[in-house]
Amino acid sequence: MPESSSSEGRASRKAAHDHRSGQTRRPLERIFAIHEAVQRGRFPNCRQLAEQIEVTQKTIQRDITFMQNELGLPLRYDRGRHGYHYERPVHEFPLMRYSVEDVVALFLARKAVEPLQGTALEATLRDSFKRLSGALQGEISCRWSDLDEAFSVKDAGVVPADVRLFEKLARAVLECREIRFDYRKIDSAGWEPRRLRPFHLADFEGGWYVIGHDLDRKARRTFALQRMKAVRVLQTRFARPADFSLSDHLGGSFGVWHRPEDKGKRHRIRLRFTGWAARMVSERRWHPSQEIRWIGKEKDTLEIVLELSGFEEISRWILSWGPQVEVLEPEVLRDAIADALEEARRHYDQ
Repeated sequence: MPESSSSEGRASRKAAHDHRSGQTRRPLERIFAIHEAVQRGRFPNCRQLAEQIEVTQKTIQRDITFMQNELGLPLRYDRGRHGYHYERPVHEFPLMRYSVEDVVALFLARKAVEPLQGTALEATLRDSFKRLSGALQGEISCRWSDLDEAFSVKDAGVVPADVRLFEKLARAVLECREIRFDYRKIDSAGWEPRRLRPFHLADFEGGWYVIGHDLDRKARRTFALQRMKAVRVLQTRFARPADFSLSDHLGGSFGVWHRPEDKGKRHRIRLRFTGWAARMVSERRWHPSQEIRWIGKEKDTLEIVLELSGFEEISRWILSWGPQVEVLEPEVLRDAIADALEEARRHYDQ
């Protein structure tokens, strides 16, 4: 491509420094940056693009060749203006081919971050949605208000009072920074200081949880966002373990809670559901280990078998179905549920 490369060495050295600093942009991000620069109509050349994106001119040349040959973009070099331009209007980016399902997914994601309005994190996400929704032009034409009328999402997850806390935790996870905070256990009346290397943020049934390495207890722990306060994001960075897996961490737990003392334990739990509960339970996958079978010719009774490491969360789930469920095994869980029901009955007897 006909263009002076007098600053090639300087750009190359700068790119090498950026690469070592972990600031090199990803290929798709570079291509979007080139596309946006060309769309502005200022005829950018390789040198200018390399300085803007902070890579070498050779990298820019390879990206431009890819855009021309693989994406079919009408990108041409103007010798008179010494820069690149589109020979014809480009209204949509070739990589962004959206189906109706993609539009709905984008809508659901936008609704999920609405509680973050007014925060720095929301501003970043808003720019991302702007770029993505802008790419819809030419493929599907729609207004957000039209989608709001067609779909809705139940408010869950982050309540307004927790927005700033959520933002801190999200940035700590993304930037791999240690945090300090005060925490109150579900069965404790007081607060205690904790130090954590946060690995993961998870939403489970309307509640947010942060999972990481507890520095004081030297073990992985799960903390409910709603029971955290005075969170401070520290300058200390850490490397997220390559072997961290959310599914492995949760192991055989029914929900999000994982107790270290339950590691390696497995309990075979067999439940019998009747009536409307049987139909509802059959319609969802509650746990990866579950096995379901219908009993009787009428298929109005359902048995479900699960392999779990503990009873705490499954006990609450069982109690939520009232008389529509019976614990068949193990005996210790059956007795625990019977005791809980008896205690509840005594409240009403009084």
